[in-house]
Amino acid sequence: MLLVFLPIALLGAAIALVFPTQYSASTRLFVALGQEGELRTEAELASSPVIADRVIKSVGLARLYPEIGEAEARAPDKARLLDGKARALFAKHFDASVSPGSSILRLGFSHPDPRVAAETLNTLVKVYLDYRGEVLDGRYTAGLVDQRAAIEGRLKAADESLRSFLAKNNISDFVAERNAVSRLLATLSDEISSTEASRSETEARIAGLRTQLAATPRQADLYVDTTSGKALSDLRLQREDLLTRYKPDSQTVQDIDRKIRRLETLVDASPQEGVKRVGANPTWQALATELASARATAQALQGRLVDLQRQRDEAEQRRAVLAAVAPDFQRLSRDRTALENSAQALAEREQAEQTRSELAARKSADISIFEPVAPPPQGASPRRLIALAGMAIGLALALVVGLVRAASLRTLPTARSVERTLRLSVLGAAGARSR
Repeated sequence: MLLVFLPIALLGAAIALVFPTQYSASTRLFVALGQEGELRTEAELASSPVIADRVIKSVGLARLYPEIGEAEARAPDKARLLDGKARALFAKHFDASVSPGSSILRLGFSHPDPRVAAETLNTLVKVYLDYRGEVLDGRYTAGLVDQRAAIEGRLKAADESLRSFLAKNNISDFVAERNAVSRLLATLSDEISSTEASRSETEARIAGLRTQLAATPRQADLYVDTTSGKALSDLRLQREDLLTRYKPDSQTVQDIDRKIRRLETLVDASPQEGVKRVGANPTWQALATELASARATAQALQGRLVDLQRQRDEAEQRRAVLAAVAPDFQRLSRDRTALENSAQALAEREQAEQTRSELAARKSADISIFEPVAPPPQGASPRRLIALAGMAIGLALALVVGLVRAASLRTLPTARSVERTLRLSVLGAAGARSR
């Protein structure tokens, strides 16, 4: 068991000697009217890698971490990797903490050299306060202003490109004109359909008037004689007029035919023949006038139809032009909209940053050093803990080995163990024979 315990205990002691004593310097900062969320923000700001880089550069890498400084001097090409390693060690040895319900921000840094620990923490506090001022005094607002100015310049160029594109294609408002052309085409199609229907109706009317005009005599006999002759002439004229509205077999026409036949019988029986006169047929004249009016209407409808079709062709051509340039317009419009949204977002961020800077400027004196940094008089080392851990592990392993060895024996070493194991009385025991 001793052979197991001693090597492990000595190994733990050797490992403990490797770990140096660490001296932890600490300070406390008072944050006036600091809420818990604000204190955590300050702690995160103090833990920023930017601050770590500035502190390492100010104190000196060779003084803060000599081994890393020597390695960087030997291999300058690995400077970035070694700087990252130094930054990781710095973050490991640095601590920023807050207590719930308190306005105190605790900062601490540990190093094997107590004076280096104190100097590094003092430098960190100074760098932290300076960096906090840089963050809060609105220096980053200038970057937002420059970026917004650049975006606005690009937006102006996009506006000019869009205006040139619209002027080149004779477009005032692309969307409005495209919608107007679509509405105009729909209206023209409806009017063309209506005009064609009216023209067809008028042409049918012209055909009917021509048929009636061909069946109507151009001249009619007029009689100026006795009263019977004049009455017969009036009845005939009345019949001709009725034929323009009624069919020959209608009751009205048959009634007037009976009157004409009776009057003709009376005139034939009259001893005087009377004076005969020929003149224009009023029915034919009425039909001719109506036919001329219908022809004029048909010509007007045909002219209107031609003009509507011309307007529709022009609208379709314009729609085709708009469809051809639509992809370019959408691209230019999309770029302009994206730049406009970016400019708006940057303007909002700029205003928010200015407001935050103004509020932060009022809090520039909110942080004060509550407890200055002093070199720590005592250090902390894990040597004792590691040595005790090695002894404990060695003792535990020795006990385990002893128990295993005892459990593996197949003999009873003493008479007492024989009696206890076998429950038999031992009558005698012989000593070990010397050789």
